[in-house]
Amino acid sequence: MGNLMPNLKPLETTTLGAFPKPSYVPVRDWFDYSRETGGMNTAQTTLDYTADIEKNKEAHEALFIRAAKEVIDIQLRAGITIPTDGEVRRENYIHYHCRHLEGFDFDNLEHRVLRDGAYETDLPAIRKAITHNGNAYGTHDWRASQNVSPVPVKFTLPGPLTIMDTTADCFYDDRPKLNAALAETVNKEILALVDAGCQYIQVDEPLFARKVNDALAFGMEGLERCFHGVPKSVTRIVHMCCGYPDHLDDTDYKKADPDSYHQLSAAIDAAAFDQISIEDAHCCNDLNLLNKLQHKTVIFGAVAIASSRIETVEEIEARLKHALSHIDRDRLVVAPDCGLGLLTAELAEAKLTNMCKAAALV
Repeated sequence: MGNLMPNLKPLETTTLGAFPKPSYVPVRDWFDYSRETGGMNTAQTTLDYTADIEKNKEAHEALFIRAAKEVIDIQLRAGITIPTDGEVRRENYIHYHCRHLEGFDFDNLEHRVLRDGAYETDLPAIRKAITHNGNAYGTHDWRASQNVSPVPVKFTLPGPLTIMDTTADCFYDDRPKLNAALAETVNKEILALVDAGCQYIQVDEPLFARKVNDALAFGMEGLERCFHGVPKSVTRIVHMCCGYPDHLDDTDYKKADPDSYHQLSAAIDAAAFDQISIEDAHCCNDLNLLNKLQHKTVIFGAVAIASSRIETVEEIEARLKHALSHIDRDRLVVAPDCGLGLLTAELAEAKLTNMCKAAALV
């Protein structure tokens, strides 16, 4: 009779940003502190990113390129089709962006309680109007990573609402106005990336899951401003996770309520971007959520990023098949829940390898 099954294109696979940094990288990040002390320390990474890094960028450039190649090679070896650079240059993905803007004070930090009381820390302050200085950092960083990758590399940036929650506003006292100002800076970086040839651009907004009212009131508008002017040839991606714990295998961490996805689903589906990334491995969503996203490709979190347990190929495959009973195959991309910075490189590769094997079997 022959094979009656159609020739289905394999599911795409991707990663979402952070990767454990090789030890030789001259920047320490909040994941390093988490692994060493059992708790993330935003203030310490802010203070440790010294002027020495800025002054010696050229001397460190070879190390950053080496690290990007190492991280990309691990992803490709595991079977990832759309890799990231692992954010190897960043002390954290939010403040790295802010350092390239006018208006932020990184010398006199402000104490704040964050993430619905999940943790408290000292943060850089906004003390005057936020502006982009016209020198886009993303084009250099992306080109350096793309030059060591045989496939297109995705570039990630923090979203306006998430920047607002990880800095201290001492100037605007107007959340929609500040959100709009920050969105303009992200848009300038994105348009420069487009001009450079970047095909996959991702804006991270984990705070949407914690601040649903803000997300609906002005956050979606800010996201659309981030992508203003981006041509259809570029894939516009938004990542909405439920937050990192303080350390690996932390079962008591106060994550965002995954029901936020359902509350945001209509606005997400109507918004002017192409793909939405959601957690599933950690929170095991009611997959009726996927029925509500009729106009978006869903990047589906298939392995947990805060657990040292390596998910089996069989369990990942079963969950993906369940997802495909709610969404068209050509609108599903497989990924971890979030960035992999809490893991070791070996653990990250093992999880990605099983994830990619499962995606290939579906």
